[in-house]
Amino acid sequence: MEIKWAIEKVKVTGDTNIVTQVYWRCEATQEQTSASCSGVRELVLGDTFTAYDQLTEQQVLDWCFAPETIELKDASDNVVETVIKDTKAIAEAEVTDLINQILSKKASEPALPWMV
Repeated sequence: MEIKWAIEKVKVTGDTNIVTQVYWRCEATQEQTSASCSGVRELVLGDTFTAYDQLTEQQVLDWCFAPETIELKDASDNVVETVIKDTKAIAEAEVTDLINQILSKKASEPALPWMV
């Protein structure tokens, strides 16, 4: 199975062109069958800065692939659970599962013998 990642667009803030949102797509292909999923990653300014015109797609993908810590809070704003989200693993598992479902369905519905 071949999996490809791409950045579809980014949103920036103000005149500084600091990337605040990344729109990504993950696509898998196997046996002439493909499936994809997409999402948005919210970014928080980190310790390092790269000028917008010097960004590479791989650098932005690496930002998306970095584990994301999500705090779940109750009605009183107390943290009740902390979840680590791995966007890369989740998306790749999703497209792999979709491909497997499609291929399984194809296998259970063979081509009509007179159509081959």
